[in-house]
Amino acid sequence: MPLFHNESLRKKLYDYIRQKMNNGELRRGEKINQKEIFDKLGISRTPYRDCMIQLEAEGLVEIIPCKGAVVRELAVRDVMELQEIGGALEGTAFELSFEGTKKNSAKQLEALIETVEGYVKEGLPIDSEINAEFHNIVLSHCPNRSLVETIEKMRERLYDFPRPDPRDIVEWETEYWREHRHQLEILRKGTAREFGDFTKYVHWGVEGKEKYWEIMYNLRPGSVEEYFARRNSGK
Repeated sequence: MPLFHNESLRKKLYDYIRQKMNNGELRRGEKINQKEIFDKLGISRTPYRDCMIQLEAEGLVEIIPCKGAVVRELAVRDVMELQEIGGALEGTAFELSFEGTKKNSAKQLEALIETVEGYVKEGLPIDSEINAEFHNIVLSHCPNRSLVETIEKMRERLYDFPRPDPRDIVEWETEYWREHRHQLEILRKGTAREFGDFTKYVHWGVEGKEKYWEIMYNLRPGSVEEYFARRNSGK
């Protein structure tokens, strides 16, 4: 079979799997039904294998011998480690993006903040896509494209599944947008280092937001505090 044909089939399957993850048909811990895929998409073993290898490399599935591919579950340790990685990466990217964002996109960021502040005033849920838009605007000015690609892949591991009801996390989403307002003030009056450090240590910080992460990833209540207590004690 020609190589380009296998590549297009692999992409077709990749998009199919990701869509099932996004809409909740395929959840963490569930086995991917190989027979269903072969029957429904007409995919052969070679593009299926290549797609599963890609998904495993991206941290979205785990290939278990004699069992097949299983959607990877995120334990509290996984979530917190990815959170720390995300803070380090995006803090650096925001620092590098400072001048370009300040010159070209400050008004656009302010418009997003004002939109969300309007939602809060009216008691409406905050659309998570607006938060992603805020971050993407800043990252579009980052000159290190490899860094941005790495951030995007890390996000997929954390976010590429159905989110909780926005009403369940409104308190924390509101706080995140207060932080976005502060980021805008740093952009206007501060330095690139301050912009990056606030993003890394505050915006991506876990302290005070433990319950948010437990709700986001269906973690056991209290598990985040317990994780850091164990880690800080050296256990």
